[in-house]
Amino acid sequence: MRAEVFAVEDTSVQLTWRGGPGGRASITVDGIEAQVDTEPGPGAATIGGLRAGAEHQATVRCGGAPEVTLAFRTLDPPAGPVRSRVATISDLHLGQKSFGHRNKIVEQPRPTVNAGIRCARSALHAAAAWGADLIVVKGDLTNNGRQTEWRQAAELFAEIDVPVVVLPGNHDTGHHRTIEPWQAGERYGLHVVRRVEAIDLPGIRLVIAPTTIIGRSRGHIDHRRDDILAAAKGSPAALVVLHHHLELRPDPLIWPPGIPRAQAYDLLHALGEVQPASLVTSGHTHRHRRFEVGPVTVTQVGSTKDYPGAWAGYAIHDGGIRQLVRRVEDPSCLRWTDSTRRAVGGLWGHLSPGHLSARCFTRSWD
Repeated sequence: MRAEVFAVEDTSVQLTWRGGPGGRASITVDGIEAQVDTEPGPGAATIGGLRAGAEHQATVRCGGAPEVTLAFRTLDPPAGPVRSRVATISDLHLGQKSFGHRNKIVEQPRPTVNAGIRCARSALHAAAAWGADLIVVKGDLTNNGRQTEWRQAAELFAEIDVPVVVLPGNHDTGHHRTIEPWQAGERYGLHVVRRVEAIDLPGIRLVIAPTTIIGRSRGHIDHRRDDILAAAKGSPAALVVLHHHLELRPDPLIWPPGIPRAQAYDLLHALGEVQPASLVTSGHTHRHRRFEVGPVTVTQVGSTKDYPGAWAGYAIHDGGIRQLVRRVEDPSCLRWTDSTRRAVGGLWGHLSPGHLSARCFTRSWD
């Protein structure tokens, strides 16, 4: 059994494993013990009540597998209490039933409810249980922009008592769409962002900006630049939410292409001047990355429905923000997302997760 620390927060840790024998798993962290009933194969468990900013050791015992010991450090929280919580989910691709090159990775036998829907449901319920005040979908809610896919999304959102805001992605505005995103919003009662929107929560202003070009995969942000800067200026801090990632290289090395480098740097440098207390987060790549440009922190967060299958949370304090990325824990979802590791000739399991420090970290506004 191969186990790892996938996520840390100030007072919690998420442990995940592969190759588990199934049965009752016992997880102990600093004397805190949890018992989890597991199925053979991949598994996950979240343990809370830990000391913040401290070194810890976790022990995982499952069936007859050898005991696994993992060391980790919980995050140092920013100054002040938590003021609000925002969660994001990305690249749900509702309607898609396969993954990988030539769509060769499929569930067998075919399930009644496909993995994309199950993973989205698991992520939404986990984000709501975490305490999210608002959930933002960072694009590619649907796979082909079809009415049936939008209807499925509305049914999923109705299961939770948390407001959801939808930012369209390139799959929602592609050539195969049968309805425009904003029309789907009107028809199914969804909050779909059409222009730059600012949403104020305690301690933070969300700046949600569409970056899609109808019928194209690549994003564009020049036409949104001034509105983004105007929304961020004068806020206590800004969480800027995009679908397309900001490219920092002259030419993209890995598909898919995002927002061209010149536009990306122009926005980030200007944002750093008007609101240095900013974090910009996007989806689109299905990978997890983090970097800084001047005072601005930039992250990419992966898809709910392929490895590692995750959602993100942002806890806002007076003195900063914490990003948390957790895997969806539903056993059937874990089996599916683990099977997608073998995409790209087996490289996807290494390309997508990124480092723990890219997924979970504290950013102080000082």
